Amino acid sequence: MEPNKFLLALLATSSLTLTACGGGGGSSSSPEETPPPAGDTNNGTDTDNGTDTDNGTDTDNGTDTDNDTGTDNGGDTDNGGDIDNGGDTDNGGDTDNGGETDNTDETDNGGNANTPTLLQDTSWSAGQDRILGLSYGGTGDNPVVSMLKAKPVDGQDGDLFTLQSVAYPQTDFSVTRTIDNERDRQDYQEFDIISSNGKDYVIACQDGNNSTGYEQSTKLHIWESSAPDDVETIGLSDINGTFELRGCNSLDALFTQGSSTAMEAKVYVVGYSEISNSGFSGDRLVQVSLVFDTTKTIDQGAISFLSGEGRAAAQNLYQAGPNDSIDAVAAYGNNIYFFTYQDDDAYNTLYYMNGAAANPTTKVVSQSVNDVFAGVAQQMSVKDMTLVQGINDHDLIYLVSDSDAPGIAVAGHRPFVAVPARTLAKTSDTLAQRCSDAITANPANGYGQKMWCYDATEAGKVLELQAPVYP
Repeated sequence: MEPNKFLLALLATSSLTLTACGGGGGSSSSPEETPPPAGDTNNGTDTDNGTDTDNGTDTDNGTDTDNDTGTDNGGDTDNGGDIDNGGDTDNGGDTDNGGETDNTDETDNGGNANTPTLLQDTSWSAGQDRILGLSYGGTGDNPVVSMLKAKPVDGQDGDLFTLQSVAYPQTDFSVTRTIDNERDRQDYQEFDIISSNGKDYVIACQDGNNSTGYEQSTKLHIWESSAPDDVETIGLSDINGTFELRGCNSLDALFTQGSSTAMEAKVYVVGYSEISNSGFSGDRLVQVSLVFDTTKTIDQGAISFLSGEGRAAAQNLYQAGPNDSIDAVAAYGNNIYFFTYQDDDAYNTLYYMNGAAANPTTKVVSQSVNDVFAGVAQQMSVKDMTLVQGINDHDLIYLVSDSDAPGIAVAGHRPFVAVPARTLAKTSDTLAQRCSDAITANPANGYGQKMWCYDATEAGKVLELQAPVYP
């Protein structure tokens, strides 16, 4: 046989086997987190099962489902679309390329310690912009996070305020409304977004004026997210003419009950107030009771009042002492939590109030002379708070301070069960150590679900984390 024909015959009767090189596939799961029973101590450290197996090819199929059940996937934060933006070079058993060290900050060592999801404002101006608040919307699987920021503008009286939102799986904020206070010195301070029957309503709080001759009350401005130029303005004077709210330290709002043509809503605001025709002043917690006809636009009269009217819609719930402050408020249903500093006895106090009571009274959840964030005896600087409703367990209340004292303080309380409250303690959760200034969550989502805070380590970025359990 000729040599060439011999080679062809040999190849035709042979087979070539290829062996794939890479890490073995695998999966892991964690049991659904069970809320700790009353009195039990949970270490609040989001224990990682550490069993996530890396496939070695780091293939993202874009279909990962976020369980939203408090399950910790080995530290791997799911951003709703499974967007991997850390580079994530995986050697997975592959040949080392010349011994080079991978310096990416998302090295997978089998523990799945990936970079957390960050939402970013690409237009943020460090040293100029300041964050005023965060709000949550959407659903557990498809959340929408909104942020209100402000910055000074040279040559004009007031600041420039920008409301932005981002819908998962996107991670960059987009502007939904800009408010230029060119000739208005009264700052916007806080906001919230409430949703019903497919409509999202923004409720923003603007400071009043306490200067003699220029006095005016704090105002609420309400508009639909889809129609930002159609605005209802409400004055926060007392419905009985006793006082005017002049400041706005914090705001929380929620729909309570009703139908598409008559959805009842509560807005809770805390801030400085002046008593009419008197020298007395001090911080207050007030309630505004509204009704929304979601079949109408704002201009068509969508908003009416359960009590009061457009210029005087505030109902007093709590008045602080002359030198005391009320710094933050968070609520769901008729359950209201608010944080105060009492100057006379130097107490940092977290209160609970049942807003449905005929004459609401306060109950102490946590009280101490110590600043939980700093670990010393002093007044706490509380910038914002949110809560997660307990399901047959304690409500968990979350507080943040400023960037000089990052972290999350957590307290627990059961509104209608006679068990001890869990006093404020700083969580040791790793991601929580980066939180400051603003925080938000859906109260109904439960323990371990998504929560967002301003990232003290990354200017103009909002950090996603799991709501920590009580430490």
